[in-house]
Amino acid sequence: MTRWLLLRGLSREKRHWEQFPQIFAESLGIPVECLDAPGFGTEFNRISPTSISAITDDIRSRLDRRDEKWSLLAISLGGMIGLDWCSRYPEDFERAVIINSSTASTPVWQRFLPSSIPNLLLGRFRADAPRERAILAQSANNPDLDLDVLSRRWAGYLQTQRPSSASIARQIWAAITFPMPTHIDTPLLVLTSTHDRIVSSAASRTIADTHGAPIATHPSAGHDIPLDDGAWIAEQVKQWIG
Repeated sequence: MTRWLLLRGLSREKRHWEQFPQIFAESLGIPVECLDAPGFGTEFNRISPTSISAITDDIRSRLDRRDEKWSLLAISLGGMIGLDWCSRYPEDFERAVIINSSTASTPVWQRFLPSSIPNLLLGRFRADAPRERAILAQSANNPDLDLDVLSRRWAGYLQTQRPSSASIARQIWAAITFPMPTHIDTPLLVLTSTHDRIVSSAASRTIADTHGAPIATHPSAGHDIPLDDGAWIAEQVKQWIG
């Protein structure tokens, strides 16, 4: 049976997936594993590298690939790691799902929409519930989410495993400078959302067009589709696998 690795985005850790790993695992009937990037979550006491390739190699060194078949699902900065990983280590994954990600092939004002910059970049250096609520209000569109409860919980994550300002800055730099891989053999599915208020869906279309990958677009979700509508992601992946 194929196991799935899930990778989160900028300055996030595996607890930020909330219920999505369970939704995805139960829908597809597969086991999943979540790993944190260096400097974040379980790895908060280390310093993040300054390149996506170095982040990839760090996570890869911690994934037990012995006698296992793996696939990958990754969002945002995690998607950059996924693209880099599939490009340089084509035998590691049977397939990969890339959600609302981007590369330097997309103009910077589409990779980081201007209205998102205060919370997406500068706000990452704060560690309180109002900061988390501001980020959630911009990244999630589901009206059924209780952002007050969620923001307090996410602020609590930072109290127990707070990344250093150096790791946040270095991860931002890694994201800004990440180039589009020239060649990927791993089958890719690209997922995006037209109402993403952090990264333009044009960035996802560029990834799909460059690598000849199918793309599906959520009509209402925000940047954090796993939080807004995890069941939709699972359904798109099921249809893709066929």
